[in-house]
Amino acid sequence: MELLIPIFAICGAFLTPVLIIWIYFTYTGRTEERFHTTLQQLIKSDQTITPDMMKNIPGYKEVEQKQRNDLRRGIITVSVGAGIAIFGAIGLDEEVFIGFGLLVATIGLGLLIYGIYQKQSQLGDPAG
Repeated sequence: MELLIPIFAICGAFLTPVLIIWIYFTYTGRTEERFHTTLQQLIKSDQTITPDMMKNIPGYKEVEQKQRNDLRRGIITVSVGAGIAIFGAIGLDEEVFIGFGLLVATIGLGLLIYGIYQKQSQLGDPAG
């Protein structure tokens, strides 16, 4: 009996996330299937499909266009890189972490520069 407890713990730890993901995708797949079935029925009945009618079909998802904010991403990436480099220098005294932190910070610096360039070009003044 005591041997079963670790077996159930290990199986539960690995199977629970799989079960959660399976439930999510099953539900999502059913709603998408219901949407497409309803849409096919409307097409077969030769009805004109308006955007308002599409929004009322069960399972309809409106796609949002998110604005990319490269300034924010750049600042966060530079900060994470600096944190890794400082942790490598002070906490672990390992040069590998310092190099990895500087690499991440450099990628963030590139994002930051691109974000500044993009913001200036949106304002209509690409020269600065």
